[in-house]
Amino acid sequence: MRRRAVLTAAGAATAALVGAAWVRRVVLPARPDDAATARPHRVPDPERRPSPDGTGVTIAVNRGSGPVWSSDPTDELRDGLPGAQIRLLEGDDDITDVLGHGDPVAVGAAGGDGTLSAAAEVAVARDLVLVAVPSGTFNHLARDLGLDDVSDAIAAVRAGTAIHMDLGVVDIAGGATRTFVNTLTFGGYTQVVDARERLQPRFGKWLALLVSLVRELPGMEPLELDLDGRCAEVWLGWIGNCAYAPDGFGPSWRERLDDGRLDVRLVLGGRRFARVRFVVDVLTGRLQRCPVYREQLVETLKVRSMRGPLRLAVDGETIDGGTTFDVTKRQRALLVAVPPT
Repeated sequence: MRRRAVLTAAGAATAALVGAAWVRRVVLPARPDDAATARPHRVPDPERRPSPDGTGVTIAVNRGSGPVWSSDPTDELRDGLPGAQIRLLEGDDDITDVLGHGDPVAVGAAGGDGTLSAAAEVAVARDLVLVAVPSGTFNHLARDLGLDDVSDAIAAVRAGTAIHMDLGVVDIAGGATRTFVNTLTFGGYTQVVDARERLQPRFGKWLALLVSLVRELPGMEPLELDLDGRCAEVWLGWIGNCAYAPDGFGPSWRERLDDGRLDVRLVLGGRRFARVRFVVDVLTGRLQRCPVYREQLVETLKVRSMRGPLRLAVDGETIDGGTTFDVTKRQRALLVAVPPT
């Protein structure tokens, strides 16, 4: 009996490893080590360039970002940039308020993509350099910038090197606009994110996400949309800031952050067994031939909902959108500190 239990456990572990390897290779491939990154240049104006010791730099640290096993970057930042102001976000602190005071030459954040996106809005509004410190769960933006860890962000400040990158822009409720550094999504994904945020205080981030997927997916209905004058039923709309690789369901990295384009990927309804076809083609790596999947590169996109305002997810955080909204680009609007090599 014990031997059977051991064999069963070993079989389950082997299946889990094989499944994880298959998902990583076929469904969500990792960024290749040799994928290109933008070439940095030294900030030409000395008065806009951060001091090598961090003087003139304000960085907000979101210690709630990232998995539970991740380390707090505060001490490393203070040791590496002794002249910088390192501000810890507490409770309901608004990062816009934390970074909106004083007269810095650069502002930044340590956290995940949502935290970095909020810091980017402040940097653009104040015409300052952004310092992006990777300490979140996925760190999509930081990886595309060539920032693998906290030491890379410190090296970027010390060297005074940076690149320009595009920002995506979307209209939101009330006539305002919101920028995004990575992605804008609508449809089923926003339902899952809203459900996860409701459950996260009880279950934690990852279990809440799993429960949300199980609860929300079966009941999702496609959106009736007009996309640049073409009617479509859409289960999921995903828009990337610049072209992502690879093609298909697992867009994971960008080789350029200033190409002036939006990467639009749609899962369409309107066909029998649309969801089943989509899932099967994703799992077998044949999404490019799936009849309910479409992707294209555009410079702008106009979206009109036939059933009222939409919920949007901007860099992973949900907000209220409008019934009609434009998605556009601000080309090379953000200056971001990156390592010299």
